[in-house]
Amino acid sequence: MLLKYKYKLKAHKSQTVIIANWLEMARKQYNYRLAERLNWFEATRTLLNACPLNVSVVSVDQIYQNIPEFRIQTRNGRKKDSNGNPITRKGDKHPNIVNGYVVWEAVQLADLAQTKKLFPEYKSMHSQVLQDVIQRVQTTMDNFTKPDKNGKTSGRPKFKGRHYYNSFSYPQLSNANIVKNANGRFCINLPKIGLVPFVYNRSIPLGFKVKTGTVIREVDGYYISFTVEDKTVPVEVAEIQPTLDNSKGIDLGLLHYAVTSYGEFIEVPLFFRLSEDRLSKLQVRLAKKQKHSKPWKILKRKIAKLHQLIARQRLDWQFKLAYHLFSNCQVIFLEDLQIANLLRRCKAKLGDNGKFLPNGQSAKSGLNKSLQDAAFGQFVRVLEYVAWKLGKKIIKVDPKGTSQYCWECLNKVSKSLSERWHSCPRCGQELDRDYNSALLIQKIGLLLTQEEDITSVKTAVRAYLTEESRALP
Repeated sequence: MLLKYKYKLKAHKSQTVIIANWLEMARKQYNYRLAERLNWFEATRTLLNACPLNVSVVSVDQIYQNIPEFRIQTRNGRKKDSNGNPITRKGDKHPNIVNGYVVWEAVQLADLAQTKKLFPEYKSMHSQVLQDVIQRVQTTMDNFTKPDKNGKTSGRPKFKGRHYYNSFSYPQLSNANIVKNANGRFCINLPKIGLVPFVYNRSIPLGFKVKTGTVIREVDGYYISFTVEDKTVPVEVAEIQPTLDNSKGIDLGLLHYAVTSYGEFIEVPLFFRLSEDRLSKLQVRLAKKQKHSKPWKILKRKIAKLHQLIARQRLDWQFKLAYHLFSNCQVIFLEDLQIANLLRRCKAKLGDNGKFLPNGQSAKSGLNKSLQDAAFGQFVRVLEYVAWKLGKKIIKVDPKGTSQYCWECLNKVSKSLSERWHSCPRCGQELDRDYNSALLIQKIGLLLTQEEDITSVKTAVRAYLTEESRALP
């Protein structure tokens, strides 16, 4: 099992300077290596309607001109076979070009020695920290060129500006790096930086070993994030059979943040909205200052700290709410919301004269701000983590139709967004619209786990009508 633990660093002034310098050097190295990869990528592309055998952007000699055909291993490899002998040995030759493709990660890692000769300041950086920069470039390019399990790739990689490269990693740390200094204060021993004091507010769980450490720059200082692992602890998902008594349905919304099938209404906290006035005043003051002046930097920092406070308030509240929701149930059913679709802009409307017509985007912008303030996607991830930690379970339900059908008789009761009361003419149910949705989500979720044919409200309605028709004489 892998876990992450994050701690606040209390670095001395000299150590803060070293960390800041390392971040800047790592950023420059990242941009240079990414430029190498993108230049080669563009040079080897051809148009879809052109044959790659006789059409090329540049000649083959130019493509491989600065890339050696082989690299020679300078020391024995760390990995060993069953007899204890190293799998790869000093002096082994490895190809840099395989089937026409350059093994870029190996080429760039080998080129770091030349980088240190040309730029001696890189000798002050720990070698593994510098190697991790190359691995980040490799991961970025893999995400760009190789599709994931859904067949999608990420966008073209971007170069990192000064404020967008905020971390570097030590790939090999251990529990022995956490020590106490002469004053009895907990410190993390970071190679080539020294003993850095940190707030050890919660100890590493017994049996877990520290694997990696990432130094992160945030607006209020530096943090370190440990990846800890215990291979004896299995990663298990709780197998719980949902019933009416041990489950709960939840409807998420903006009028009420969450409404449960137990009849509990949870209000929207509005963290961003409550701080919006203060934030706008700071931004107005910032706009009047000269860029990069001392007053401008002070205001910029205040704005960043306010955004950080809002994000932390929201996350803390969501964790407390997640634990509260699981306090009296084992399984939670909730809608499988597509947040990207909810935040999508309205389609443009063109009139007969070619001019744009009003499409409701100005009103939608306010709705989008409220949706982003609510952070439903983050809340679902928090719920999943809390469920795993408590040995409980969440099940997602198709959201289509959950507000338009009666939970009791599955009769369709069409309602506009402004109608907040559910009144069923068939069975006489009278209740709040969101409460009806929560009860329906729980009902569909229970049917989903018990009957294979039912996957949504529509399939449940179809099955219900089929049973009714069979019951008729």
